[in-house]
Amino acid sequence: MLFSDRLAHAIKTKNSCLMLGLDPNPEKFPAGISHDAKGALEFCTKIIEKTHDLICGVKIQMAYWEAFGSEGIRAVEILLAAAKSLELITMVDGKRNDIGATAEAYARAYLADGPLGADCLTVNPFLGTDGITPFIKQCEDNDRGIFVLVRTSNPSADEFQGGKGEVSIRIAEKIDEWNITTQSPTNFYSSVGAVLGATLDPQLLQFFRDELPNTWFLCPGVGAQGATIKNLLSLRDEQGIGLIIPVSRAVLYAGSGENYALQSRQKMLELWEDQKI
Repeated sequence: MLFSDRLAHAIKTKNSCLMLGLDPNPEKFPAGISHDAKGALEFCTKIIEKTHDLICGVKIQMAYWEAFGSEGIRAVEILLAAAKSLELITMVDGKRNDIGATAEAYARAYLADGPLGADCLTVNPFLGTDGITPFIKQCEDNDRGIFVLVRTSNPSADEFQGGKGEVSIRIAEKIDEWNITTQSPTNFYSSVGAVLGATLDPQLLQFFRDELPNTWFLCPGVGAQGATIKNLLSLRDEQGIGLIIPVSRAVLYAGSGENYALQSRQKMLELWEDQKI
């Protein structure tokens, strides 16, 4: 089944476009959780167990796990297997990119059937089509997905990305080209998605939706970064698909006591209520 179809099925089954972001920061762990990869794995696993019925998938932020070294990488492998057993869509947020054989190696590592293989991966388009083609090939051959950085909402983003013009609009145009070979005949969305910061001006987000009507949007920034779900829901189509909202810190650190996982569930439930159809 094409990635786009699997993602749409997960969203419709859970009535949820929410993804749980796994960004373990030991400084914020509840008392009793060790500040190592083992503790991070325990912490995240318990929250997944309490929230999996409210989310379409999990987004694993590789930077936090890489900080633990080899044990962190092993923890990611375990988390991927656990999430797949719960029929959750798995995303590796690594923003990988390179050219030639190195890009092919990244694509095999994160989008094939190896221990780090996920359903989808975030990628950086800065090196051009040469750096994206190996990832698209995995989308074609293995029914995987990628999410290409288009416009982030960090303070210095305008230095290189521009607003509605320059680099960001050119990337959007390329996504429209790249997504042709993996478009679903069922829902018409492609396996090549776009990353757009949720804190961007709503008019700018709508501009990109108009430019990319058949592209999945991944919009990080709800919760701790200040964006609201309400401002994003217009990016969905009449089927209720086309949008993924990852939520990380607001859910992971909703509680600090021994019932932290239940408190995370309560926060996720509030968010779920805000976005359900």
